[in-house]
Amino acid sequence: MDVNMVLFDDFECMDIFGPAEILGKLQKYFHIRYLSVSGDVINSVQGAKIWTDFLIPEEVEGILLIPGGKGARRLLWQDERTLNLVKQAAENADTCMMVGSGSAILAQTGLLYRRKLADCPLDKNWNRMFTAGIERIEGARVVADGKYYSCSSTAAGLDMTLWMVADQIDIDVAAEAARQMGYPWDSAGGEEIYC
Repeated sequence: MDVNMVLFDDFECMDIFGPAEILGKLQKYFHIRYLSVSGDVINSVQGAKIWTDFLIPEEVEGILLIPGGKGARRLLWQDERTLNLVKQAAENADTCMMVGSGSAILAQTGLLYRRKLADCPLDKNWNRMFTAGIERIEGARVVADGKYYSCSSTAAGLDMTLWMVADQIDIDVAAEAARQMGYPWDSAGGEEIYC
């Protein structure tokens, strides 16, 4: 299954590399692709440089992952072309994963209207502008609503990825990936998971 990670300048490193660490341990099931609108080198907010392929929505299958980060704000305000491409890619994907403020990017496309999302710490103006008509679940680290998975923070991106693996493949496969990383994943979920 392809995992299509959509990057933009000033994305948050851990939003991509946390899930990539998990999915990279499961190469039998997942193939990671790094994509961008420019198909060029993309810089994270921390200064990591990632070579990407072109984002071609018609070629997106499997999983689409959208990180958050400082660049998300700029993308929301100034880049309608990228938003349109992300929307088309999300429509083609079987599963969409959003880390932190990455959910605001997909919310801006209208695809999340009347959906549930993990409440991430956006300022009140962002919440009013970009998540109107969306139910934000306070206190949930991870929310799954149909094909859409969201998480409240960068660190919760690990949990979201493991839950997606548990749903798509098997909970034992997810638990083994967490064990190999030394990550203390709570596969029981509790109140932090909302489905």
